[in-house]
Amino acid sequence: MHSKNNIHIFFPVTCLILFILISVLSWREQLELIDSLIIDGLARWISPAIVMLMEGITKIGSGETILILTFLLSLYLLFKKLWKEIIFLYVLTLGGILLNFLLKVGFQRQRPGEMSSIEVFGNSLEITSYSFPSGHTMRSVLLFSFLIYLSLVYLNKLTIKTAIIFSLITMIFLVAISRIIIGAHFPSDIFAAITISITWFYLCLSGIRLTLLKELRFL
Repeated sequence: MHSKNNIHIFFPVTCLILFILISVLSWREQLELIDSLIIDGLARWISPAIVMLMEGITKIGSGETILILTFLLSLYLLFKKLWKEIIFLYVLTLGGILLNFLLKVGFQRQRPGEMSSIEVFGNSLEITSYSFPSGHTMRSVLLFSFLIYLSLVYLNKLTIKTAIIFSLITMIFLVAISRIIIGAHFPSDIFAAITISITWFYLCLSGIRLTLLKELRFL
């Protein structure tokens, strides 16, 4: 029991430290060489067909797609009367979107390609969309991590649980790598997004667990 709790503490703390490290190095522009090496390495085997495929995959992490999936998922949770999970979902995803926006505005890192504005359902908000950390990656990690959490808690059959979790992790990887391949982000933007997303997920999860413990004490 203690070892399991230690893992739940060690993992997010490690991710937070990595995020801080990446952020500091990015702020000092000391990750340009590593970013370039990764981008050049990927470019050696990327074909136009792969780029087209990644342009489609990257839309999975768009704000519009994540909002729609979050809404549909919340309806399912509402139908199942899983109230705590609904709160968890919205704090996790909407809080993650706000966190991503604040980090982007705070760092104001230029994108590898042309700068663009934030768009919602095709409408430009006339707000500059900065590069660090990747919004698509953060949104994907948070939503799919929540689905992984649901799978671990509510699915009993090991084969189905394993298949779903593997598929969700694969989707996270594909969305993340697609942002680099289509030239929307630097690799360090992706690593930063993954580490801060995991940290935020565990922070929200801890908040839900503490709430449940307080309620049990009053029963």
